[in-house]
Amino acid sequence: MAVAGTLGILGYGRFGQALAGLLQAQGYRWYAHDPVAPVPAAHAVASPGALAVHAEVLIVAVPVPQFESALQALRPYLQPDHVVIDVASVKQGPCEVMDAVLGRDIAHVGAHPLFGPLSIARAEPLRTVICPSPLHPRAADRAEALFTALGSEVARQTPEAHDRFMALTHAMAFFIAKGLLDLGVGDDLRWAPPSFSALAASIGAVRADAGHLFRAIQNDNPYAAHTRRQFMDALREIDQRIGDSAAGEPMAATVALAIPDLGQHSPALREVREHIDELDRELVDLLRRRRELSTRAAAAKRELGAPVLDPTREADLMHERARWAEAAGLAPDDVQALFRGILGMSRRVQGAG
Repeated sequence: MAVAGTLGILGYGRFGQALAGLLQAQGYRWYAHDPVAPVPAAHAVASPGALAVHAEVLIVAVPVPQFESALQALRPYLQPDHVVIDVASVKQGPCEVMDAVLGRDIAHVGAHPLFGPLSIARAEPLRTVICPSPLHPRAADRAEALFTALGSEVARQTPEAHDRFMALTHAMAFFIAKGLLDLGVGDDLRWAPPSFSALAASIGAVRADAGHLFRAIQNDNPYAAHTRRQFMDALREIDQRIGDSAAGEPMAATVALAIPDLGQHSPALREVREHIDELDRELVDLLRRRRELSTRAAAAKRELGAPVLDPTREADLMHERARWAEAAGLAPDDVQALFRGILGMSRRVQGAG
């Protein structure tokens, strides 16, 4: 009989460790097993069988090529009270494997957490896609409740819809970023135009990845190869149009290379206000992320026995922000006034003011 309410993580790699940190922060009991990666002694178990004994909900966090063998190793120890969740970045294959190996006997559900160690460290919004098995609809409810409790937004998709969408977005972003890296895009992107910022984020994600994720989303997604071919065909056509238009009339070149408009252009004031609203939403989200990081900092200080309030750190911070403001052509006093409000918010969430 598994221990109710306890979670087990099979695979303690980069994502397994990140997930364990979220579980720990929310007060969940958890154990983990990995034949290679070291697990903290208080949470380590010696085998998949021991993991099944200790935990009711089992999260399989291994690379996709190893998923079926890991599930087969776990299967003899599973009981009807277990729930198995896979967290691979592709869904059709793992969900089909779970249906075949676990069937109607063991509840299971596919999940794709659209976050990892880097996004967690940056306090970026957490989002998770759940792919329910028709055999076990209640397992999807359990998975959704778990990820919601961890602070994640949750949406449901079929495995096919998930993989098709990820082939067009996740896989393509990594494909383009890898191409730019191989072209020689470097670390210093300070002078890149604003239009490059989203690509820069993708490049950073690819650079931080050990390689297994790139291979998985390109090779294990059944729709990624076709999407890449379509993309390359589109690029070749655009390249041909550029060449053809170079010798043509300026107006013809403009028409041939125009990017489709999603609607009529807004009046100047409305357009500016829409940009301001968009930027303000980003600022509010950044403040939310900063609050989350302040909360983490307070917890770390308490573990060290250090006071939460740090006047020296705050004084240095204010001085540095003023220097940044001056370098950006902003009034240092105005920026410091803004940060005094932000520091006040941080003190409140840390319980120091």
